[in-house]
Amino acid sequence: MKNKLFLTIAVTLGLTAATMAQNVPAYVSTNFLVGWWPFNGNANDESGNGNNATVNGATLTSDRYGNASASYSFNGSSNYLEGSASTFPTGNRSIAIWFYTTNINVGTAGMQTFGYGGGLCEESWLMQMDNTTPAASFFTDNTFEVSIGCNTWITALPFGVNGTPSNPNNNWHHWVITNGPSGVEYYIDGNYAGGATAVVGGTQVTGKKYFIGSCPDLTGVQAYQDAYLSHWNGKLDDVGIWNRVLTPQEISDLFNGNTSGITDLSYSNKISVYPNPADNTINLNVGKEFIGQDASIFDLYGRSVKTIRISEENSLLDISNLTSGIFVIKLKNNPSSIIQFIKN
Repeated sequence: MKNKLFLTIAVTLGLTAATMAQNVPAYVSTNFLVGWWPFNGNANDESGNGNNATVNGATLTSDRYGNASASYSFNGSSNYLEGSASTFPTGNRSIAIWFYTTNINVGTAGMQTFGYGGGLCEESWLMQMDNTTPAASFFTDNTFEVSIGCNTWITALPFGVNGTPSNPNNNWHHWVITNGPSGVEYYIDGNYAGGATAVVGGTQVTGKKYFIGSCPDLTGVQAYQDAYLSHWNGKLDDVGIWNRVLTPQEISDLFNGNTSGITDLSYSNKISVYPNPADNTINLNVGKEFIGQDASIFDLYGRSVKTIRISEENSLLDISNLTSGIFVIKLKNNPSSIIQFIKN
C-alpha cells in the first residue's frame, strides 16, 4: 500500500511539473531552471517554480518580434518588477536577459538591469550598465558590469570588446552572465565576450527580493537608486535564471531561439518553410485559408525586412539580400503563426 501511494504521488508530481512548465519554449533548458519570465501579457514565472513578479509601474509593450504586450517597458526612474528571491542561486548561476534601450550615455547615471539578495557587504548580485561611479575608475561609461554590494566590483566588459556592440542603443541585445568554478563570464548576443576569474559565492537570499529593471539596496529588500545608478530605461524581456552554469550551446540556443535546428513554433501542419537553413531562396508552404494574406519577415531585433502577398499555397521567396542569421516569418492576419528560418 505504501509503495502504491508513493507511485501515485510521484506520478502526480511528475505530471504537475510537466504541466506547470509547459509554457517554457523548447530552446530554454529546464535543467536547474529557477525562473523564466517571458512577459507574455503578465510578469509571471513560467518555470513552474512560482517566482511571479509584482509590477511597479512598468508597462507591457511590443517585443523584439513586434508581438504586442510581450515585453515590459521601464521609465528609468520609478519602474521595476520585484519578487521573492528565497529560492535563487547563492553560488553557481546563470542569468539571461534580452534588453532594448535608447538611453545609454543619456544623462550622467548608469542603469540597473537585474539584481537580487543582500544583507551585508558582498552578499548581493547586481547587474548594471554604463555606471559612472567614482568608487573605482575601471567601472565607468560604456561597460556591462557585475558587482556584489558595497562598491565591490567583480568585472566590467567595455562596449565593443570581443565582438560586442560598440553602443547597444537602438537594438535588442541578449546578455548572459554565468558564475561558476572558472569565474564570472559574459555572453553578448550568443557569443562569449570575456570575464574574470573571481568566483562569486555567499549571496544571501532568505527573505530577500529580486528586481528586474532595478537592483536591491544593501538590505536586499528595497529598490535602489543613487546619483550614479538609475532604474532601467527601455525594454526587458525573456528573463531566465538557473542554479548552474549554462553551456555555450545552451546560451547560443537562447539567443537564436532554437535547439539544434529551427522548427515551426505554431501552425506546423499548415505553414512550413524549406530548405531550412537556406541560401538565396526559401519555399513558403501554407494552407489554402492563408492565400491572400500578407507575410512579413522580421530579423531578431523585430525589424521588418520584407513583406509579400501570399498568392498561392507554395511561394518562392527571394532572401538573397538578407544577412546571415535567424529570421521570423509572421502572417499579418494571424499574429500567432510564427515560422523561423536560418539564412546562411
